[in-house]
Amino acid sequence: MARTLALSATLGVPCAAFVQQGNLRSQPVAAARHASAEPQIQEAAAYGQAASGRSFVAASLGGVTAVGLAIGASRAFSRQLRAKSHVERRVVGVCLPLSEKWDPLNLGSNDSKMERYTAVEIKHGRVSMIACIGYVLPEVFRFPGCESFENGLSALSTLPVEGWVQLFAFIGAHEVLVKPREGGMGPFDFGLGTELLDGISEEELERRQTVERNNGRLAMIAIMGLMVQDGMFSQSPIVLLKAGGWWGPSVDWFIKDIPICMGTSFCAKPEMSPSVPFLNYPEVLDGWVGGEKGFDPLNVTDALPVYLVREAELKHGRVCMLATLGWIATDLGARFPGEAFQNVSTVEAHNKMVEAGLMGPFLATVAVYEVYGGWLCFQGWEGNIKRDAGDFFLGKNFLPKDEANAANMKLKELENGRLAMLAFSGIATQAVLTGKTWPFL
Repeated sequence: MARTLALSATLGVPCAAFVQQGNLRSQPVAAARHASAEPQIQEAAAYGQAASGRSFVAASLGGVTAVGLAIGASRAFSRQLRAKSHVERRVVGVCLPLSEKWDPLNLGSNDSKMERYTAVEIKHGRVSMIACIGYVLPEVFRFPGCESFENGLSALSTLPVEGWVQLFAFIGAHEVLVKPREGGMGPFDFGLGTELLDGISEEELERRQTVERNNGRLAMIAIMGLMVQDGMFSQSPIVLLKAGGWWGPSVDWFIKDIPICMGTSFCAKPEMSPSVPFLNYPEVLDGWVGGEKGFDPLNVTDALPVYLVREAELKHGRVCMLATLGWIATDLGARFPGEAFQNVSTVEAHNKMVEAGLMGPFLATVAVYEVYGGWLCFQGWEGNIKRDAGDFFLGKNFLPKDEANAANMKLKELENGRLAMLAFSGIATQAVLTGKTWPFL
């Protein structure tokens, strides 16, 4: 009913905008009526003004009435919603954002288990709340004769035997002698403070029980944090707060054994690649020729062994150096003797050699070298023979005897091979696109 009133009132307010300002009868309907007597016209005008005023007042009163109905209906609807929300669910300990009991491991699979775990949770929460107060209270108050005892975890080593006996006796007596009251709310109801619950509504009782449950949950987390902080810094949190302030002492010693961290001051920033300054330096390239440049933008060496990657790089570089020289030489007119090699452009050379039947023996020769080179590569990678990546034991007599100069010569070969790979790609592309020979002018 409230919704219907609210909707009707809301729709009724705009209707006032369509009320005609003035009486419809005051408006002439034919041109002939303009020729009537002047007194009749004045009388009609006066009557129209009065009717207009009455219509405007009626419309205004109707609008105000509609607005009042809308406001009243919306308030009644809100009261109904609030009343409904109070009685929708009464589950102690369940609060937003959860709408039902949270038990992902299904520990409380039946009522008896759920009752047991509920009592355990409340008990641990109460003990934790007392423990949190016990961590703070000794800083401002001590029982007579306990002035020399330490606080926090240090109390475990300073408490005398008599103190331990008293604690165990008190806790044991409580566990054995104190029982839940009959007719109580559950095994957690020991009858203490029940006078505070007399005369309250069911909703308020649910709220107070939920507050106790949530405070206990928070206290369980808090006491764990207090003990961990106490154990790490060998001081209770209050003493640590007084000595080190809100920020506390330095925690650098926690990270002193982490390899990426240097010393005990702060974590070292990763070394950046000299060739690609916005990328990290690939540490696996240390000790390899050209590795000091740190060029591996695709992180290939993180997935594949550097030995195999360097083997492939050197092979491609050497092939492209030969291919670049061969392409330029044939474009300038150099040819092998024989009719099959004459009047053939470099772009057409592959297809013409296939038609002439010369590619079969050529590929067989290459395959023999590939098999031998593959065997050498894997033997060197596995450490069965002493061999560097890309070493075919040819031309090593031309290397300088000094290790530094020999490494420099290897770096030159590597860089020339990288340049040749780019050069051959450019030459082949430009030759096909332009249809011209080198230098494609």
